[in-house]
Amino acid sequence: MIKNRFVILALGLVFFTPCHAEEKFQSLDSIYEFVKETIARNINPSTEYEVSVLPLDSQLKLPECTKPLEVFRATDLIKAGRASIGVRCNAEKKWSIFTSAVIKVYEHVIVLSRSVQRGEIITRQHLAIEKRDVSKTRGDFMTQAEQVENKQAARNAPAGIILGLRSFVEPPLVKRNDKITISTTQPGFNIRVSGIAMMDGVKGQLIKVKNESSGRIISGTVIEPGLVLVK
Repeated sequence: MIKNRFVILALGLVFFTPCHAEEKFQSLDSIYEFVKETIARNINPSTEYEVSVLPLDSQLKLPECTKPLEVFRATDLIKAGRASIGVRCNAEKKWSIFTSAVIKVYEHVIVLSRSVQRGEIITRQHLAIEKRDVSKTRGDFMTQAEQVENKQAARNAPAGIILGLRSFVEPPLVKRNDKITISTTQPGFNIRVSGIAMMDGVKGQLIKVKNESSGRIISGTVIEPGLVLVK
C-alpha cells in the first residue's frame, strides 16, 4: 500500500512540475522579406528591378524579435548590383546581422544586332533596342539610337553587347592628306584657300593644316567635312 502511494506521488510530480517554454527563433525568411521590403522603399520607383537575397547560414539561431525589425546601412541610396544591408532587433534580446542582396535593374537599351570592327561606322542596321539588366554597366549605356548612329566603333565588338560611351568615338570629318578648304573669317570679310590636312580631326578638334599656296603650316578647327576654320 505504501509502495503504491509513492508511485502516485511520483506521477503527480511529473504532471505538476512546471515546464520551461521552448525558445523561439527568428525565421530567416522573415529577414529576407524585410530586406526586400527595405530595398523596395529605397530604390527608384520607376525602375524595373529584381532582388535576390543571398541565403544566411541555415544554422543561424537568432532569438525571435518581439519588436519590428530595423535596418541600418552606410547610405540611404540603394543602387543596382550587390548591396549590403544591416538588420537588427532592438527588443530585450538584441541582435544585429548583415545581409547581402543582388539587385538587377532592367532598362530598354541600345545593343549591337551585328558585330562591328574597330573604326567601322555604326549605322542603324547595327542597332537594336532590348530590355537588359544594366546593373553591371555603372550607368554607361545608351537608350536612343541617335546617340550611337554614325559614330565610329572604338574597338572590335560582338553582336549582343550593350553600347555605352566607351563603345564609340566621333568619326573624323577630316583625314590626314585630305585636300581641304581653309577658311579665315574676320569682321567684314572671309578668305578661303586650298590646303592639306596634316592629321585626322573630328568636329571641333584643333588640327595642323598646310596652306597649299604659301606652304605655311597653321592650326585650325574642324568645322565640317573638308572645312577647317583658322582664326
